[in-house]
Amino acid sequence: MREADDSGMRLLAISILAALVLSATAAAALTPGRTVVNAAPVSALSVTGRCVVYAVGETSANCGSVRLWDTVTRGLWTYGERTIRGCEEGPSGGFGISAVSTSWHRAFWLTHIGGNFTDWQLWTATPSRRSPRRLAFASSESGGPAAIVLGGGTRDGVPYAVGETVTYVSEAGARLFRKDLGSPVRLLTSGIGPGQARVLASLADGREVLLSTTGQVIRTVEHEPGDVSAIALALPGPLVQIGRDVTVGPASVTLPAGARMLDYRQGRIVYRTGSQVRGRRVATGDDTLLQVIQVKPWQPMLFSTDSWGSGWARARSVSWRSGPLS
Repeated sequence: MREADDSGMRLLAISILAALVLSATAAAALTPGRTVVNAAPVSALSVTGRCVVYAVGETSANCGSVRLWDTVTRGLWTYGERTIRGCEEGPSGGFGISAVSTSWHRAFWLTHIGGNFTDWQLWTATPSRRSPRRLAFASSESGGPAAIVLGGGTRDGVPYAVGETVTYVSEAGARLFRKDLGSPVRLLTSGIGPGQARVLASLADGREVLLSTTGQVIRTVEHEPGDVSAIALALPGPLVQIGRDVTVGPASVTLPAGARMLDYRQGRIVYRTGSQVRGRRVATGDDTLLQVIQVKPWQPMLFSTDSWGSGWARARSVSWRSGPLS
């Protein structure tokens, strides 16, 4: 009887948790407009304009792949089924696609496969040139910082860094600039910033560096090494999170304990806290629940937003909602 009682209690707890999740999701500001179901769970996701790029995990057919979804035309392309090289041998350090980005119809993805050292490879492809082209290869000690950092994209391009060097690649696949910043890059993003500002990097030595469309240094700000936990770039300028505080130009916004900034849109800081994605308006402090996505604390939050709309993933499903955040 005790075993039956325990089983009943577990089922009750699961039912309560499911009801809470469904209730929170129902109250979220964003509901799916369109959804695509994939062969395996999604592990990374990014949005630029109307396009969603995401990584699909291991299946019986391959060790992982990348899909690019044009949500307007409904075009859906799959790339990179053979770009995690050596995965069939069951490497002790694991393998996968750790980051994705897009500049619209050009997809970028970062693969890793590890033992004592982890090999990182960056790839790109487009609907018209679907055979993956490798942009970079580097190795690093397993458990340490990634040897390659891939940043979020805009219509102008996508940045990536190998060690201390940032490269910015256009939608056409051309190199817009390559810049040595003198310290390993830890965080990297792009955005439509004020004037010609397009790329923002946070470095291992604590510096925050803002770069133009041609790679010229617009400004450098000193921080203590390791203090910066998240960055974004938007028209108000660089957004930098240190502790719970996010600076937005002359303003500063305090997020809940444990929260992490994801992006900035429509005057709101978009951030994650637990399983929730929320938006906090800088001017008023108003806070809105955008989505509930169950991920572990150490996993990336599978949510991304841009001027055309927002994309997110739950397990094998990827959803898109056009328009504003709320």
